[in-house]
Amino acid sequence: MELIMYRKSNRVFIIGLASSCLILAACSTQNVTSANKSTHMPSSDKLPAKYAEVSKQCLALDGLNLESVGDQPSQIVRAKMVVGEKVEKNQSIYFKKYGHSQGNPMPEEESYPDHCLVEGYTTPHIQFAMRLPLNENWNGRFMLAACEAWCGAVEEEVTVPGLYHGYATLTNNGGHYSRFPFDGVWANDDIRAREYFAHKANHVTAQVGKAITEAFYNKKPEYSYITGFSKGGNAGLMAVQRYPEDFDGVFVKAPVVNYNPKNAAHFPWVSKAVYPDGKTPVIYSDKVALIQASVLQVCDSLDGLADGVIDDPRKCQYDPQVLLCETGQSEADNECLNDIQVKAVRKLYAKPEKDGVVYFDYPTDLGSELDWPMAIIPIKGAGPTFSYTGAVTGLRYMATKTNFGKTFDWLDFDYHSKLDEIAEMSKILDPDAIDLSAFKERGGKVIIVHGWADAMISANMTIDWFEKVRGFMGADTVDTFAQLYIVPGMTHGSGGTGPYVYDAQTALVNWVEKGIIPSHLIMEDEPNTVPFRQRPSYPYPAYSKYKGAGDPNKITSFEKVPQ
Repeated sequence: MELIMYRKSNRVFIIGLASSCLILAACSTQNVTSANKSTHMPSSDKLPAKYAEVSKQCLALDGLNLESVGDQPSQIVRAKMVVGEKVEKNQSIYFKKYGHSQGNPMPEEESYPDHCLVEGYTTPHIQFAMRLPLNENWNGRFMLAACEAWCGAVEEEVTVPGLYHGYATLTNNGGHYSRFPFDGVWANDDIRAREYFAHKANHVTAQVGKAITEAFYNKKPEYSYITGFSKGGNAGLMAVQRYPEDFDGVFVKAPVVNYNPKNAAHFPWVSKAVYPDGKTPVIYSDKVALIQASVLQVCDSLDGLADGVIDDPRKCQYDPQVLLCETGQSEADNECLNDIQVKAVRKLYAKPEKDGVVYFDYPTDLGSELDWPMAIIPIKGAGPTFSYTGAVTGLRYMATKTNFGKTFDWLDFDYHSKLDEIAEMSKILDPDAIDLSAFKERGGKVIIVHGWADAMISANMTIDWFEKVRGFMGADTVDTFAQLYIVPGMTHGSGGTGPYVYDAQTALVNWVEKGIIPSHLIMEDEPNTVPFRQRPSYPYPAYSKYKGAGDPNKITSFEKVPQ
């Protein structure tokens, strides 16, 4: 896998270009040269004359009193104009990938759109950043771009897709500071911090963001939206379930509905498979291509089209035993797997169980192999996986109300013995409510997208929750305000074996503001990809299927299959 690394604040981000997949790697920041320093921009007093008025508007926000806004007092610590600021190539790729994960695509750009940048905090420990387009570029809307993983930093870049499309866009750090994406130490014996991480941080900063928007433009936003993937997807579901008045439209990518069980059950399960002794991995990402090719050989053609994309992994049975090294083959040359590696891969595909009793229903799905590097198996030289760090610190500091003490060893964790405590914490962390009536009644709309090739979070988890919502509220009722799209070949963030670029935000806006119910989303490859593929995706339970004839790269060669 070709990698580009760059450092931003206290984190290292790895962008895997071979699969066009965004990977936010929990790596050490030592000995990594910063590569995202933006080109110097003029100070506010040296801006061209045409920016004089908007610069005054921006700098005036520095004195805006936010102590009485919303549920918690807030403070702005800096407001500045950003004009003509160049970005590094690696950053522009990162912006584009975030647009993919937010269903709000944008091209690679050499500069930030001109805007007013506002930074501040909300009590108790929430830091936020907001980018406000120039008056003539503002579309009249507010957007909150939710933080992902376990948050812990204000990643201002997540606001760029929204800014590019004219939204006054805010993000926050989830109410705490952390060193890397799956660092759970901040949650130690702190229920309030976990509550803000789970949902309150987005609620209170949405209140602040709307107030800042009104102060800057002298006009309230006409509509408000929230967008995010993974934990950011949870933020959208939490808004729908707990704060139905906060947003008119909600976009959710790859949410973790059973959040605490996922962290407490699946992270340790896959980590024990890859790190049997708790320290040393038995398999690395250089085996991904071999495993993926083997899975495709068994599963790919079951959908009627051998195109490198598995339409529904539930329909395939696969045993990695076929990859066991035979006489004359070399594991070192990536021709096969040794016995320990076969056992590890088999465990990845299996449901977590103890003594034959399954305690978590969502294993790693077939077809997700492209998404494995750093998610569940390490890249050589890049540090431990997300799942490993999540298991080590998540179990100790987040899964239950109190931590397990200094002598705790994650390898000895017994999920069954902590069921009640895990369930109690799930009441705070899991966006699993099935009565969404309040959001529906206020006219809210939500679009959810999940990829079948997601290695971090199985799409089956989202499907099962959505089925419960439909069963409780009635399918016809749910269809009036909520849609779920399950996309073959799409990985967790940005990338996949199938087309993964799509515009859900425009569809959501048209639904919210014009009453146009989306009939489908168009999934396509990135521009200039050869061959360039397009494929329709239909609201669940419908799906698209190859007609059996015609160019498989064209959208017209697929038909809707209702269920």
